[in-house]
Amino acid sequence: MAFNCAVVVREVWDTRDLVGNVLDESGAIRPGALQTRFEPEDLNALEAALRIKDAQGGKVTAIAVGAPRGGVEVLRECLYRGADATLQVDADPTNLDDRALAVLIAGAVRKIGATDLALVGVSVTDGENAMLGALLAVELGWDHVAWVDAVESVADGKAIAKRAIEMGYESVETPLPSVLSIGVALLEDDPRAPRSAKAMLKLKMKKAPIPTAAPAELGAADPAALVTTKVAARAAVPPRVVETKTVDPENPAALQAMMNEVLKGK
Repeated sequence: MAFNCAVVVREVWDTRDLVGNVLDESGAIRPGALQTRFEPEDLNALEAALRIKDAQGGKVTAIAVGAPRGGVEVLRECLYRGADATLQVDADPTNLDDRALAVLIAGAVRKIGATDLALVGVSVTDGENAMLGALLAVELGWDHVAWVDAVESVADGKAIAKRAIEMGYESVETPLPSVLSIGVALLEDDPRAPRSAKAMLKLKMKKAPIPTAAPAELGAADPAALVTTKVAARAAVPPRVVETKTVDPENPAALQAMMNEVLKGK
């Protein structure tokens, strides 16, 4: 039996290699200081949905809030990996909290129609609160399972999800439809590691249209009015100043003095 999945995907700042002053005096990101990338945990959520499709058929639809920032096009990347359809919600996610995002995404899930599972990466890099999946489940009125490592089976009106617990794993049974929050693959050879984009699909989907939906179509004419949690202030952390000291490598006394300072923690 085929099952349909909706996957929430996000374009996030790439903070793996920070060089120079990324933040300004107010704590905001300097324009052009960072590139963007596909949120790794959302890639794993996409992979979980694609594996269900590979095994049992069905349709995978990727949903994103906001237009590309000029870096990676996450919805097109989903098509390159095997997603069947996409939907872009025309709202700027920058100042929206998780509740506002959940309302918009729930509207998008309803718009695309028959959906058995909605999958989202467990973490939200803008707030690190891991609440988007739970709030989405509340808005949809569905069950929710968090910290999922793998979807073991989908059949007979239920899904069984595997997740890590202390000293082992547990398998959780949840009725369909449900929301699953998927964890990140931590190892290079992790079985959850997502598939790469396919060259044939890149050629086919390079200019494929990306459907859009206005917030009003999704039951949220004014997304900003849904926001309850706001950033009160930001403060940049001053860069650490590392002092250097030159020591004559031919001077044993100077070298010994330097080693004494190091051992003393100076």
